[in-house]
Amino acid sequence: MPIIETLKHVFKVIYAPRKAFNEIVQNPKYAGPLLILILFAVASIGAQYAQSTKVYLQQTSPSSLDGTDPWTEDYAMWESNGNITSNTQDRIFGYKSVQFNVTSDAAIWMKLNNIGSINCSGNSGYVNLTFSMKWINPTANKPLNASLYLYSIGAADYFYHNLTEAVSQSSSETWNNFTIPVGPTAVQWTNSSVNADWSNITSLKFDLVWSEVAESNLGLLVDKLFFQSQNFEPLANLFEVYVVTIVFNSITNFVFVWVLLSIILLVISRISHFKAEFKTFLIIIGYALIVMFVMQIVLSIFYLSIPALYVYIDTVVPNETLQTIITFSSVIMLLFPIWSLIISAIGVSVASKLPTSKSLIIAAVTFLPYYLFLLFV
Repeated sequence: MPIIETLKHVFKVIYAPRKAFNEIVQNPKYAGPLLILILFAVASIGAQYAQSTKVYLQQTSPSSLDGTDPWTEDYAMWESNGNITSNTQDRIFGYKSVQFNVTSDAAIWMKLNNIGSINCSGNSGYVNLTFSMKWINPTANKPLNASLYLYSIGAADYFYHNLTEAVSQSSSETWNNFTIPVGPTAVQWTNSSVNADWSNITSLKFDLVWSEVAESNLGLLVDKLFFQSQNFEPLANLFEVYVVTIVFNSITNFVFVWVLLSIILLVISRISHFKAEFKTFLIIIGYALIVMFVMQIVLSIFYLSIPALYVYIDTVVPNETLQTIITFSSVIMLLFPIWSLIISAIGVSVASKLPTSKSLIIAAVTFLPYYLFLLFV
């Protein structure tokens, strides 16, 4: 059966490439490379899923699993004494920060409403509030006073925290990160009434005051605003959402590399006086990319073998597991294409009857743009 024969050629290229290409060039067909494309897409899904089962993100409100912070992505959720805009250029998380600007004023306050009912009480509740701020003013002075309010039920029922000490250790014109403990056991909070309830936080407010000398074009940006839990949720919970994206990206990347390298190989062959149809080069490169399928299998095995990775929302320095993932992935991206290069050289040698040494040079030049891309991108 044709499909069985194609499968034999696909996997024979891995362990006996010269014998495989001796058979392939006799009747070159696109079925083999297209089958490799399908195998690569399926293996990519498997590798991504294996990775997602080992990554656990700190449970936050709002959820940060998608890599955004909804409360600073939408400036319409805020009210302030200043002008409110979104800033897509100056941010540290997600796609936007929210910016507040006042003129002829030495104070900026901003309030975030309708955040739901946030439970900061008990073992199942959130234990920290984390946020980042950046203030911009001509005098570069720090705020004299800073306050944080967490509202519960009504406007008169809230918890108050003095941020002045934390703010005094920050810098102007740069992002400053803050993590404030919340809940019944957190100190330095004052409740305005007995009705203030840690299990029902519905809005929050920041209030910052500068000296009068700073009363000119004050600006303040807020980003990465989350309530943090001590619990973690697996990245795999979002896997189904991204399956289509994974398939699309894997197919697009494969086809791009396949066509690009085939065109480069065609150009080099013309310079080297090796005459063949473009189809021949597509077949050779297509079969050589079986290595991309093997690479995804190796990555899947690697992800399944590493310990779980717990990522905190305010993590700055990667932990040992994450560093291992980065290092291993980088090595794979550098070494595996050499295998494809060798397979391509064998395919060129068989198809052109050129010496193996010359075929290796042709293949090396063909794959040079790949390594230049890794080097400069």
